[in-house]
Amino acid sequence: MRIQGFTLIELVVTIIIIGIMGVGITSFIGRTTQGMIDTGERQQLANTGWVVSEKVSRELRLALPNSIRTNAISPSSSGNCIEFIPIIAGSNYLSVPTLTASNNFEIVPLINYVVNSAQDRVAVYPNALAGLYNLSAQGVISSKVSSISNGVTANSTKLQLASNHQFLTDSPTKRIYVVQNPVMYCFSAGFLYRYSDYGFRANLPSSGLLNQTVIGSRLSAGTFNYTDSTITRSAIVTMAFNVVGASGATQSINQEVQIRNVP
Repeated sequence: MRIQGFTLIELVVTIIIIGIMGVGITSFIGRTTQGMIDTGERQQLANTGWVVSEKVSRELRLALPNSIRTNAISPSSSGNCIEFIPIIAGSNYLSVPTLTASNNFEIVPLINYVVNSAQDRVAVYPNALAGLYNLSAQGVISSKVSSISNGVTANSTKLQLASNHQFLTDSPTKRIYVVQNPVMYCFSAGFLYRYSDYGFRANLPSSGLLNQTVIGSRLSAGTFNYTDSTITRSAIVTMAFNVVGASGATQSINQEVQIRNVP
């Protein structure tokens, strides 16, 4: 009786072939898996960059005209911090106190506006950065709003201030803005922070800041660049930063935001 089987050489060759195929399959699966991981990480970095830039951009678009300032020597330069005065409402006025101080005046009714007497102020004709953050002298930004009520003129609203105020000048279009305390964003040590409720300060603050909120992490090389407006275009804020992944992958973000320049 003849018994058939594999020789030792055939077994060795078979094992070698299976080993080669196993290594190839393992390498293929490994590369495919790593490719999926890398793609997912790049997508995550892009999403993080988009969320951070969109959050800042949306708030910057509500900045009071000419209220943008960075921690740089010149107003049209770059820095790792940017500060602005946020607008919460806007309307037109019938008259404002420019010749003598007063604590009330009439405006076109504001839509869906609720007074926040702890923060709300009125700004009239903010045509320059100078003086916007210094409230020690009466000027562009008023004392706090205390209440609103029906005005004497038909279909008007009377806006009551906490104390007398005299604005520097009339707005050519009779426009007013209701604003709140300044807000500042800063890139620092891999994070983007938002600061608020620290009040108006003549110079860009660097200490004693309140309400620190983390907007993004794993960020590097973050800068804000402000380019002042011209006759043909609005002011522009350029926000640039890198989002760094756990494996060292980097996603560069460069976002431009147009800032209203019609006071």
